[in-house]
Amino acid sequence: MRHQKEMVSMSKIVFLERLSYSKALWVDIASVIMNILVYYFLWQIVFRKNSSLAGYSVVQITTYVILSKILAAQFTGGVNRMLADWIYKGNIGNEIVRPISLLFNLFSRRVGEFIFYVVFKAVPVIIVSFLILGGTGPVDMMHFALFLVSVCTSIVLMFYFEVLVGMGTVYTLSYSALGFVKQAVFELLSGSIVPLALFPDVLERIVNMLPFAGMVSVPVQIYLGKYGMAESFSYIAMQLGWCVVMYLVTNTCYKKMLENLVVQGG
Repeated sequence: MRHQKEMVSMSKIVFLERLSYSKALWVDIASVIMNILVYYFLWQIVFRKNSSLAGYSVVQITTYVILSKILAAQFTGGVNRMLADWIYKGNIGNEIVRPISLLFNLFSRRVGEFIFYVVFKAVPVIIVSFLILGGTGPVDMMHFALFLVSVCTSIVLMFYFEVLVGMGTVYTLSYSALGFVKQAVFELLSGSIVPLALFPDVLERIVNMLPFAGMVSVPVQIYLGKYGMAESFSYIAMQLGWCVVMYLVTNTCYKKMLENLVVQGG
């Protein structure tokens, strides 16, 4: 109960912090919209000579672009940048000695960021994009419910991956290179750039089993009805399995980080 109150309190603080930066909010929204438009027009060119591609109609690929870019925008580095900044500036010591776990603190912040993102960015951008560009609704309410579950699970996966990248700063003392590699790997393997169905068959099967697919591809595929009910449940189970694995790996690396911690300047 105490931890729940602390999570709510921290999430509320982060939510209000983000709300106070109204200009940054509009810049972020504009950035997401521009990203959607770039890929929308690229796919429009592709579909000039094709009525469908890898089982996607032009409306489905438009929906894929909108939803995938909305999900991918959640992975812009709030948590890993914060953790890397604490390590680089030497503030990590203050965070570690707090009465609550550093990982719990970061996750609470992530929850606050996610709620803010959904309310003020994701929902408005999705509605406007669907109305203007022409997205399609979910195939049925059950798929939509599973889509929401899958999205929440994907955020947990993103969180653990972000924390692992942030902890890498202990060894590199620089976030720039790690951030670049993280973003490149994520965009390539998550389905953020193109649907994984466009990959060669063998590569598609391999990538679909990795945690990155669960961050973007799986939720969007469920929404579009590309997976049947049984397949949707199996992919969500895979997401949850990867959450457990990432949790164990993150905790192990966190303990190792505390043993090898060297903060910049001391």
